[in-house]
Amino acid sequence: MSTTDLVLSNESFFKNALCENEVKWEQESQFAIQALSNEYCADSLQNAIINVAAVGISLNPALKHAYLVPRAVKKGQAPVICLDISYMGLLHIAMQSGSIKWGQAKIVYANDTYINNGIDKAPTHNQ
Repeated sequence: MSTTDLVLSNESFFKNALCENEVKWEQESQFAIQALSNEYCADSLQNAIINVAAVGISLNPALKHAYLVPRAVKKGQAPVICLDISYMGLLHIAMQSGSIKWGQAKIVYANDTYINNGIDKAPTHNQ
């Protein structure tokens, strides 16, 4: 089965799990096909596609909500597809659900000096 056929065979799972009307199968399936260039475990791809629909995020690379990432489980076995949700995707989910009104992510490393100066000012951040 080709990658395209594999992705397209999951349309009903996507639509049954869909919770966000802005997320469209026609777009997401094309993003998935673009992201996959080899044959992967069909079950893991299906789970990833269902999860995209269920949480209301997009695979659109411009939005940077989530990524389909192939990972080897065991030597000699087909890689599985993992849905990796980015911090931008997590913020989107939190805002869409009404859990938060606004969010911001900042990278802070261990042993850094970091002082939050408010949302309208740059933080004091020394490495």
